[in-house]
Amino acid sequence: MLEENVFIEKVLPSGVLRQLTDAEMDAYRAPYPDPASRKPLLAWPREIPIEGEPADVTAVVRANQRTLAESSAPKLLLHGEPGAVIGAVEVAWCREHGRHLDVVNVGAGTHFLPEDQPDAIAAALIDWLRSSRGASRPGS
Repeated sequence: MLEENVFIEKVLPSGVLRQLTDAEMDAYRAPYPDPASRKPLLAWPREIPIEGEPADVTAVVRANQRTLAESSAPKLLLHGEPGAVIGAVEVAWCREHGRHLDVVNVGAGTHFLPEDQPDAIAAALIDWLRSSRGASRPGS
């Protein structure tokens, strides 16, 4: 992870349906020029909750789920297909449990959806913000 910059060199390109350009890859590489700068890229996957561990992160995920289910604030979920972290099962859960939630499929994509569907994401967000639900968000 640290020596070979695996997250940027392997994980990132494998989570995008299209091939990233050299310029795009260079932009992703820029903040992580050496092993010391890549330590956050190593720490981050260690925090992904699996089977309840780490417990503090699992608690945050559960609290977020409660907020999604209980909050009256308008919410928007953008997802792609086939998806990765947010796949069909997670989208179905959100549809069933999400209160004041709009769900929009922005098209084909996996883990790094903004790389595959930037225009669709922007359009969906603009449409939602202009909608009565998006316009009625707290603080507007």
